[in-house]
Amino acid sequence: MIQGHGDDGYLFDQQVKADFSSNVWYGGLQAGLKEHLSNKISGIDHYPDAGAAKLQALLESQASLPAGSILVTNGGTEAIYLVAQAFTGATTTVVVPTFAEYEDACKLYRHQVQYLQWDKLTPDTTFTTDLVFICNPNNPTGQALDEKALQQLITHNKHTVFIIDEAYIQFTLHAVTMLPHLHRLPNVLVLRSMTKTCCIPGLRLGYVAARKQLLDRVRAFRMPWSVNSLALEAGYYILEHPEQFTISAGGLLQETFRLWEAIRKMPEYKVHASHTHFFLFETLTGTAAGLKAWLMERHGLLIRDASNFYGLEPGHCRVACRSAADNKLLITALRQWTLY
Repeated sequence: MIQGHGDDGYLFDQQVKADFSSNVWYGGLQAGLKEHLSNKISGIDHYPDAGAAKLQALLESQASLPAGSILVTNGGTEAIYLVAQAFTGATTTVVVPTFAEYEDACKLYRHQVQYLQWDKLTPDTTFTTDLVFICNPNNPTGQALDEKALQQLITHNKHTVFIIDEAYIQFTLHAVTMLPHLHRLPNVLVLRSMTKTCCIPGLRLGYVAARKQLLDRVRAFRMPWSVNSLALEAGYYILEHPEQFTISAGGLLQETFRLWEAIRKMPEYKVHASHTHFFLFETLTGTAAGLKAWLMERHGLLIRDASNFYGLEPGHCRVACRSAADNKLLITALRQWTLY
């Protein structure tokens, strides 16, 4: 799916005043990282590290993982497609509604794809497929599996490989990363993004972590130089200055609840619960596409039309929390839509 994702303000002529469609941290590019990248711009006249070996080693050290446990990728999306390619022709379950690229990547590499609704997933669910894709916390619903439930699910299905996408793990208090448990989970591939909390989605930087034997199967399909020089430099800087990229999940979730509650009180919308900083709501008057276009045209506010997620309806929208001031703009605008 090339078109239909969030953060698509480039499709509109008017300026976006506040982007609620992207679930990237709203704080913007950190000043120190911006300066660092500006100072490294001359490095683009050389090829980058073909295998991102330096950044891989730094990430492994940070996570206390053995050598060969991490594969650095051109964003989380490259990781998804590499996994699908490594298991060409597999049987795969995708827990839906979720990020469309799991399904698209699997179909590209001739997987037999099955679907399981998120609300049907339990720690005792038994899978008969080779792979299972789970986004935790899940995009677009914001729902998350806690550590105990997820580990029980994985150990209950020892013959299934779980791909756990943790792109939003730093935006929740309900779930924790599986990275420290990889030493005893041979059937898990963890996908991580370095762009969400650091607000650098344009650079495309992520990684896959797993036991070396499993990860080597994926690594075999990775092309050289897939991660560019500036993305690598961003990775070095982020690891050297972690304190600059720490988000107060508790404070963000409090603000998210205030936005969620304000929309919930409007009778023209149905709001769905979430464990993270983004959530779904449905407009009961008109469609998500119509609301999105109206918000941009009248208010310069961008939301995500979520109706193209598997299993969702024409009225489904997704919004991610921003500052209190920006959230107030959206609340005011949504009240006007109810009168439109």
